[in-house]
Amino acid sequence: MGLSILNRYILKRTAVFITIVVLAIGGLLLVMGVADEISRRGSETYTPFDAFLYRLYSLPLEVYQFIGPMVLLGTLLSVAGMAKNSELVVIQLASRSAYGLVVRLILPGLMLLPIVYFIGEWAAPQLRLQAEVTRAMKLDRSLPTLSGQWYRDNQWVINVDLVSPDRDITGLTIFEMDDRNNLAMVTFAPTASPIDQGWQLNNVKQVSFLDDSVQHSNFETLNWQPANFNADLLSILSQRERELTLQQLWVQVRFSLEQALPDPRLELTFWSRLWFPVQYIAMLFLALVFSFGSFRQKTLGDAAFKGVALAIAVQLVTDTTGSLLMVVGITPLLAALAPSLLFLGVTVWLVKARL
Repeated sequence: MGLSILNRYILKRTAVFITIVVLAIGGLLLVMGVADEISRRGSETYTPFDAFLYRLYSLPLEVYQFIGPMVLLGTLLSVAGMAKNSELVVIQLASRSAYGLVVRLILPGLMLLPIVYFIGEWAAPQLRLQAEVTRAMKLDRSLPTLSGQWYRDNQWVINVDLVSPDRDITGLTIFEMDDRNNLAMVTFAPTASPIDQGWQLNNVKQVSFLDDSVQHSNFETLNWQPANFNADLLSILSQRERELTLQQLWVQVRFSLEQALPDPRLELTFWSRLWFPVQYIAMLFLALVFSFGSFRQKTLGDAAFKGVALAIAVQLVTDTTGSLLMVVGITPLLAALAPSLLFLGVTVWLVKARL
């Protein structure tokens, strides 16, 4: 019963500190963001309330970008505060081992990880996208579009002049290849509209290359059902990476691989976001590194400042290192994972050295 009470005390204390840090920094970002938004885009159609809603919907994604250092700061303030008040000695005595002590102290942050990960990788991008669409409509600006793009889907090579925000295509040219990769047919439609998982082509002109002749055909409408090239895919391709959920980002990566046109930068972004929990856990261990030890010659504020500064620096260096590793030929998967694993390994070693 005593251990259960102790665990609840640590959980409650650390959760409160993390909540305070996130609300304080999030509130500051919101106020500064609203002020900047009003000064830049305020008008009769885009009121201060609209600016507030835009920044409010964008806030989860902005907070998520630095949620690791925020959780680190909350955990550090909680654990260092217990160390300063000699509570950590009691917790250490109640723990059966150093491993048990570490698990107890980082458990609140670990319990928050699934919630943080879901919000940051699924909910926050969609809220940001909705905010962008609403703001564009208020300011009478165009929504994200695609123009002059080339795609490949199985035997089809596809060119589009323009894709509207409603996913209607203007200027669609389809080159169909045969089994020997020779040109078998060319289809052109001035406009195309999405239907089910395919497209309705309008005012179609088609040229078929037969063995000994060329055949010309015209159709008022023609339904085309490609394997992957559909309106949902175009909707994802037209969005910026930060406004895509992890699943939507994988759709982009997979489509680029299927076209035999891999995008290493896009793959690195996907794997970096997928391995986010590794860096997050490393932040929790880094919080313990600055929490342990005597506070007679150092203040709690000094430890918090150094911990957060180092966390932000490591996060920036980790992101940069991934790109550098790809330059020397490392695959995007390993380039994204290796820096985070190294960071985790170093922090675990430092915690063991301080126990």
